Amino acid sequence: MHRFRIEALADPQSLPRVAGFFAQRAIVPTSLSASLDRSWMRIEVAVANLAAQQAAILAAKLGETVAIAAVELEDSGGVPAAVPVAVSP
Repeated sequence: MHRFRIEALADPQSLPRVAGFFAQRAIVPTSLSASLDRSWMRIEVAVANLAAQQAAILAAKLGETVAIAAVELEDSGGVPAAVPVAVSP
């Protein structure tokens, strides 16, 4: 299980963009949650059955998405699976 922790602008399109990112790749998340914190939206997406390399690539590509400020990837053991990806908004 991989968890993508995403920090995005508090914009009405941020959550659909993240959900659409996985949908376009035919990936069905195990869970998806979001919370609003001032001008930021924190989104967490859990996905099962991803290879570590595939998850790292997805995290990097998510970081390039409009309105996404940062992406952190964690494996099922709670250990960071990849270096956090930070992108300036």
